[in-house]
Amino acid sequence: MVVVDTNSYKSFTKDINRSDIFVDYIVKKHGCHTADNSVISIFIKKINSNETYVVNFLHQDFPKIGMDSKTVMELITQSSNRAFVVDKKRFLNIFGNKNVNDLLIFEFQAGYTSADEVELSTNYHTFSKYKLGSNYRETNYVIPMSKHIEWFELKYAHFMGSIEEFEVDNSYNQLNGIITETLSEVECNGIYVDVIKFNDYFKDKGIEIDTPLVYTEYNIFTSTGRPSNRFNKINYAALNKDDGCRSAFVSRFSENGLLISLDYSAYHPHIIANLINYKVEPDLNIYEYLGRSYFNKETLTPEDIKKSKNITFQNLYGGIRDEYLHIDYFKKVSEYIDHRWKFFNKHGYVETPVFKRRITENHISDPNPNKLFNYLLQAAETEFSIQNIDRINRYLRNKKSKVVLYTYDSILIDICGDDKKDTLTDIKTIMVDNQFPVKCHAGKNYDEMIEIKFN
Repeated sequence: MVVVDTNSYKSFTKDINRSDIFVDYIVKKHGCHTADNSVISIFIKKINSNETYVVNFLHQDFPKIGMDSKTVMELITQSSNRAFVVDKKRFLNIFGNKNVNDLLIFEFQAGYTSADEVELSTNYHTFSKYKLGSNYRETNYVIPMSKHIEWFELKYAHFMGSIEEFEVDNSYNQLNGIITETLSEVECNGIYVDVIKFNDYFKDKGIEIDTPLVYTEYNIFTSTGRPSNRFNKINYAALNKDDGCRSAFVSRFSENGLLISLDYSAYHPHIIANLINYKVEPDLNIYEYLGRSYFNKETLTPEDIKKSKNITFQNLYGGIRDEYLHIDYFKKVSEYIDHRWKFFNKHGYVETPVFKRRITENHISDPNPNKLFNYLLQAAETEFSIQNIDRINRYLRNKKSKVVLYTYDSILIDICGDDKKDTLTDIKTIMVDNQFPVKCHAGKNYDEMIEIKFN
C-alpha cells in the first residue's frame, strides 16, 4: 500500500499513467446525500500490479494531501487508461467527473442480481454503525483507516470478475452516459422546501432537517429500467397528492420564483404510436380519437371520452381483445407485440426502442407477450423522458431555473423570474418534441398548482 502525500503525488500519477484502475472513496457525512457531502479519502487500485494507493484529505490516521478532492480525481482519471467505479451517479454527485465506467451498470446489463447497490462491510464497520447509530454523521472519522482499506480491498475483490469481463457497447454507453449524467444533474439541483412544513409532514418518518434544500436519489437498476426515486425514507416518485405534504416543496427563488409541472398527456398511448409508426398529432386527444372507433360516432361526450380511456388502458395493459383488432391502431399494436415476442424467443433478448438496451431472460421473470410489451413500454417512457430532460438541462445551463424532480410522465422545474419570458415556452417545445402533448401547471408550492395554457 502507498500513501500519497503532496511530495509523492507526481510519482503516483506517473505510476498509474495509462493503467486501468479501480477507484472508491469515503465521505465526510455518513448517511447524507453525495450531492451534499465531501470526501475524507480516495482509494485507488492499480489493476495490473494490484497496488493500492490512498489519497487522504481529512482522516487523522494518515498525512493529509494539500489539494482539493475534485482536482485530485480529475488528475487521476486523466492519468489512467480506464477508471472503474461502483455507482457512477453518486460518484458524479460528489466529484463531477464523467470519465469513469460504472461496474453496477455493466452487471445490470448482464442481468446479475448483484446490480443493486452492494453494501460490503467489515465487522468493524457494522459494529461501529450499530454502536454509534444511523444518525451519527462522523462514523467514517471514528473508524480506523486500516479498516477502511480492508473494506476497499473487499469491494475490489467483489467486482474483480466484472472488471475482467468488462466490455462496452452502445447500450452501456447510453446508461453510463446520458441516463446517469442527466439524473445526477437533477439530483444535484435538489428541491427547496419550507423547513417547518417539511418537518411537520414527514415527522412520522423520523426526519428532521434544518436546511431548506433536500435531495432525491434515482435508482436505475430496476427490472424494467424505469427509475425509482427514494431518499431518506421519502418516496419522491409517489408523493401523496391528498394529505398536503406537497405544499412543503416551494421555489428557491421565493417571490421571484414558481414551481412549474410539465406533464405528458396520454403518454403511453402516444409512445406506443411512435413504436408502431402510427401518426398521431400531439394536440390530438387520443382517447377521443380512438373513442370514435369504439362507439362508432364522431362527437363524443365527456363520459364517452372517460369510457374510451378505460377501454384503451384495458387493451394496452391487459391484452388486446379481438373485438378491437379491426381498429388500425390496435391491429398495429398487436403485430408489434407478436413481432417482439417472436424475436425474444428466437434470440433471447429484445432491445429497448431508443437506447438499445438489451432486455434478456435474466431481466424479466416468467415472460409472456404482454409482460414483455409492458417492459418495452416502460423502457421507452424512461428513454424518451431522459432525452428530453437532458435537452432541458442543456437549455437551462446558463439560466437560473432548474429541473428539480422527474416522475415518469412529468418533470418539475423551479422557474426563476429573472429568466426570459420565452423560457417556459422553449421548455414546453422541447418536451413536446413534435410528438407528445404536454400540460403545464404552476404554483408557489407543489400542492397548489393550477393549469396554465400558452403556445
